[in-house]
Amino acid sequence: MARFETKLGSFLSLAALLVASGAARAESASPDAVARVLAGLETTGVADEPGEEKRIAEFAKSASSKWARYIKAIGAPMTKWAASELPHAAGETIFYPFAGPDLPTAVQLFPEAGRYVLVALQTGGRVPALGEMKPDELDDYLDMFERGWVDFARRGFFRTDDLKADTGKGKTLEGITPVLMAFAAAGGFEVKEVEPIRINAEGSDVERHPGPADAIATWDSVRLTLERDGRKVLVDYVWVDLSDDYLKKNPAARTWLAGVSAHKVFTKAASHLLQKSFFSTFREILLESAPLVVQDETGLDYKDLGKHFDVTLYGRFQRAHKLWTEGVQRELADAYRKRKDVKPLGFKFGYEKDAGSCVQVAVRRAK
Repeated sequence: MARFETKLGSFLSLAALLVASGAARAESASPDAVARVLAGLETTGVADEPGEEKRIAEFAKSASSKWARYIKAIGAPMTKWAASELPHAAGETIFYPFAGPDLPTAVQLFPEAGRYVLVALQTGGRVPALGEMKPDELDDYLDMFERGWVDFARRGFFRTDDLKADTGKGKTLEGITPVLMAFAAAGGFEVKEVEPIRINAEGSDVERHPGPADAIATWDSVRLTLERDGRKVLVDYVWVDLSDDYLKKNPAARTWLAGVSAHKVFTKAASHLLQKSFFSTFREILLESAPLVVQDETGLDYKDLGKHFDVTLYGRFQRAHKLWTEGVQRELADAYRKRKDVKPLGFKFGYEKDAGSCVQVAVRRAK
């Protein structure tokens, strides 16, 4: 699954301090004000004590420099590559399974989209109440959030084990909503609204969750309504287990996935799950429905892609990361070795490997 490295757990866990025990939200801090502080773009509007404002100012300087480092090393090269190598359509929907809170990559690859649908197994969670935090809590929180910016700037992905360990009901971390908000603000969006959602009973779309707003269970999935340059953009983060067992028991989720899979699909750093037998239902949905798939080596198996898509190869690939079984994506490695039309890739993408990063762009063949 797309990920931060090891310090993300600490970075995110402190977010729970802001929402524990259903603490009241500060009336003066809008979602956008909170998002801008967490992105390092603002130093006022969420805290009144002089010491708190000073600490926020220190954090802002550090966070903005880390984001600038990420954009220079990864974000800008990725955006430039996508502009020349990927098809784009204004207002399109982009589906990103196994995403975690990795909004930046989706936006950089498809900047004209009107809706980004991210799916993962972490709880979304409520908007953090920065104004309700005590000075020492705020200091610790910003310190951990700053470390998270450091890791993302260096690697540009999330570590699933940290997310799994630190998020969910009964655990320290309520969810990943604060990270999505910060990434949105850092990307130049105004956060107009954050609301809880769920897949509707028919599986035709998502709907606003009717549960009580102060209940954690209401916020498993969230919608961020954003605006940039006068254009409205939706970010739907939806909690869904993509395994066969879950989808067999939840037909509405299966129907919904078939619908969103009819849009362009992107995935990276997905632990090779789509190549496992127990993800066959979702794998077949993608193979049958997706018009375009952009992925690294951890997505769909190359031999399956070749049956339905014309595949362009970028970067280098020799073997999967050592954490996974030897021989994974063997046909993909053969293709990178034998094909003479492999194109260069000038940015880091997914897991660290000896050969570097790779991307496959698969366009469905006309029937």
